[in-house]
Formats: sequence, C-alpha cells, structure tokens
Amino acid sequence: MCYPYVHLTETSLLLFRLYCRMRLQRSSLENRLGRLLASLLPDASSILPPATFQRMAAYQEIAEHILCGGLARMQGRRLSEAEQTRLQLLAVVSTLLQDLPDNRSAGHSRILQLIRSPDGFEPQDASESLLREAYLRLLTIAAEPRRVTAHCCEAVHWQEASYRQKDAAISEAELFRITYHKRFHAVLLMYTVFDRYPSPEETAMTFPLAGLMQLTNDVSGIWTDIRSGIYTIPILYRRYGRLERRFQAESARFNQALARLPYPPALKQEYAITVHAVHAMGLLAIRSLRKEAAGVRDVGELALLGRKKLAFDLRNPAVVLALARKVRDLTNLTSFDGPTEPALKRDTRQSARS
Repeated sequence: MCYPYVHLTETSLLLFRLYCRMRLQRSSLENRLGRLLASLLPDASSILPPATFQRMAAYQEIAEHILCGGLARMQGRRLSEAEQTRLQLLAVVSTLLQDLPDNRSAGHSRILQLIRSPDGFEPQDASESLLREAYLRLLTIAAEPRRVTAHCCEAVHWQEASYRQKDAAISEAELFRITYHKRFHAVLLMYTVFDRYPSPEETAMTFPLAGLMQLTNDVSGIWTDIRSGIYTIPILYRRYGRLERRFQAESARFNQALARLPYPPALKQEYAITVHAVHAMGLLAIRSLRKEAAGVRDVGELALLGRKKLAFDLRNPAVVLALARKVRDLTNLTSFDGPTEPALKRDTRQSARS
C-alpha cells in the first residue's frame, strides 16, 4: 500500500471537496473558454452549436480537475497559466477534430493533413478555420510540439478504428483493444499540456486508468449508443460479472503503479480517490445494469428495457453513499485476480514505456 488504509470519512471529505471545487470553478472555466474562442475567431460563439461548446467545456473540466489537474496536485503544485491555456486549446482541438467529416478515407486524410501540415491546410468552413487556428496556436506554445503531433495522430488512428463499432460482428477482443487505446491515447495527448511531460512511471498508470474511464462512458451511455447503432462491450458482450471483476483488477493495477511513485502518501491518496471516483461510477452502473438486464438474450431485448432502466442516476442519496463506499474500496485495493486479455497484457507493458 502506498498510503495508509483509507477510511470512508476521508474518502467522503475528499470527494466533497472535489465536487465543490468543480462546481465553484465551472462558470469561470466556461467564461475563460469563451474568451479563448473569441480570440481565435471573433464570431466563434455564433458558429459553434451550444452542444459543441458544452463538449469542449466538459473536456476542459475533466482535464482540469481529474486527469491533468489531479496529476499536478499529486506532484505538489497547481497547473500553471501556460498549462491551463494549452489545456483549453486542446479542448477546442480535440472536440472539433471529432466533428470533421467522417466519410471514412477522405475525412481521415483531411484530419491527418491538418495534424501534420496545418500551415497548408485549407479550411472549408468557419468551424475548420477555428480548428486550424486553435491547433496552430497550441503548437506555438506547446512545450513539445512534436509530441503533440504524434499523440494527435495516435488519437485519430484509434478514433478511426472505433468506426468498426458499427459492426455487430466485431469480436470482444477487438472491442477491448479499441476501447482501451481510444481513451489511452486521448489521455496521453492531454498530458502534452504539461511544461514537463509525465515520466514513464507516471504514464504506466494511464493504461488501466484510461480503459476503465472509457468503459465507464460506455456503460453510462448505453442507451444513446444503442439508439445510434454503436456496439460497445456492455451492449454486445453482456458478461457483467466479468466486467465487475475487470474494474476491480484494473483499479488494483493502477494502485500498484501509483505505489511506485516517489510522492508523499497523502498526495497519492488524494489522486487515487480522484481517479477512482470515475471508476466507481462505472462499477456501480455495471451492477445496476446486471440487475436490470438479467435474462436479456440479445441487443434487441436490451433496447426494449428503455432509457429509465438503462440510465444510471447519481442524484439518489443512496447512490451517492454507495459511490463513496465503492471509491474507498477501489482506493484500498492492492491486488485482485481479474480478467485481462493477452493482447491487453502486452499493451499494458508497452504503455509503461510511453
């Protein structure tokens, strides 16, 4: 264990502080994002749909408070002004990259052209102009521009691979690889906002962290994905008991990597609780889904359960208490013998060298 046993009181207090920090800073972060967009393109607010702006704000929030901000806090510091600016630019870039035309080969080629040669990229509309300006500014102020480009290419590659999730014949093993790598490379791209890129020991935590974050998204968004014809692991391969064990095993692997870092125990404890707050939501959502989907034989029957049964509601006070308990349990895990596909084992070893 890299810190003393974490009790429920400590867990609840740290979660409450995280919640308050996110609530108090949400408005100021959105205002700052709005000012940044206006500096990139004067009429940005009029060309961006509100839903796109909210996706940028959500990206910024999770990076600010959990992925980048949480890692910086463990290092004993706060994100610098330069790091926050890069983070906001990356929120714009990452969101708009996903919105470029996805007519497969043509769209993919345009995305790579923008990433590799932004100066020669010809925008076709105002949204692409905004994307190009944000990306050029990000490269100008990035600590390591080449790393930004490399991680962007990887993130786009796995985003392209995720189109295979439209095929109901996709194998479980391929789904796991896409699920993990899509979020893993997105998180490594987030880390390029730092003045100093995280060490190999720090990035070793990222593979299990990112995989569980994406699985949490997939379980939480199961109703939306079903209606969109997207096949995820909880939709197509409904082995929910096995997924529960995976969450516990991957959380233990994250804790083991965390234990090897040379930071004060109290700071590592806070970072673990911050990260496992997301993982615990996924685990509770799986347990709820396991109960509601008992006896379901195929995707059609799963869809018939409806939104009310498939959605996971965090507003219930009983669920909030259960979440705090589950965060405590995951934070205290030192080992757990859970399932991992052979391909993911190799990927885990490679991630430690990223």
